[in-house]
Amino acid sequence: MPSTLRSSPLLPGRPCGASAAGRPGRAGASAALAGFAMAALLGLAGPAAACPGGTVRLVVPVVAGGPMDRLARALAEHLARVSGQPHVVENRSGGMTIPAWDAVAKAPADGCTLLVASTSGRTVLPWQATGRLPFDAARDLLPVTPLADVPQLFVAHPGAGIRSLPELVRRAREQPAGISIAIPTPGAMTHLAAVALQREGGIRLNEIPYRGGAPAALAVRAGEVAVMSADVGAVLPLVRSGELVALATASARRLPQLPEVPTVAEAGFGTLEAAHAYALFAPAGLPPALLQRLHERVEAALRRPEIAEPLRQAGMVPRVIPPAAFETELREQERRMEPLARAAVQMGQ
Repeated sequence: MPSTLRSSPLLPGRPCGASAAGRPGRAGASAALAGFAMAALLGLAGPAAACPGGTVRLVVPVVAGGPMDRLARALAEHLARVSGQPHVVENRSGGMTIPAWDAVAKAPADGCTLLVASTSGRTVLPWQATGRLPFDAARDLLPVTPLADVPQLFVAHPGAGIRSLPELVRRAREQPAGISIAIPTPGAMTHLAAVALQREGGIRLNEIPYRGGAPAALAVRAGEVAVMSADVGAVLPLVRSGELVALATASARRLPQLPEVPTVAEAGFGTLEAAHAYALFAPAGLPPALLQRLHERVEAALRRPEIAEPLRQAGMVPRVIPPAAFETELREQERRMEPLARAAVQMGQ
């Protein structure tokens, strides 16, 4: 059957890991979202200061240097400037992103600890790590807003001799598990795109995991791995320089930055469409006034050309929406991602 991977609106129905002790749970998170709306309506956010007197940590589940890390650093710089408080980026890579999510899920809800991560940590990871999560993302973390929608791109090393998606599938059928594919972050949307391609094409690729898009892209660039499913921002400069070959984009439309590269559908693989978002999360229980102030500052940051324009140039789409609308998206995406996430588990991931 064809695989469907859709999301620029992002995520419902879910497996649950253990809730962090003493945390408010899904009901508490819903109350915080309602409180956010009331704070916005009544103007209660005014003098509230997140993390009074302290340093704010932005935890990122990948190594430094990739597009998610760069976005987190730009956001941290802006928030530090407007708040007068230090903001630092803390890279906690590996472990299928679980350590980063867990650190923020268990942090005090005082505005001192935030998470910049892919929405796949909420919508996909719980299905792939059922029973192994020390937290429940839907109950223990508060969705603040998406930051940027991120299309996926399949790329290859020029020396692999693969110039299109049909050629990749043909070669993979001739050499079962003989072609390697870099997986920037196991369990993330890039991984799901690779799984979807394998299901759609009836092939099996040799999956090589990495701790983020930057090291995975460097491995493909060096010829250590033949192909890669990547966030567009991680590989676009290498495609433009000719160091990588773009095969297809897993999005509904061609990318303006690469108009000559077909979509997966145009390449003959119908419904395979993958996108996710880099997003901001906070520990559940964050007071509504702090949530309101944080959301306002992030929205202002994404309106600044020096932050938004590099995202657009990298093929991403800056986007900010209210927390309640973001929660609705996440629940819908959870429902959509379940079959594909389960397929990844069945494939031994």
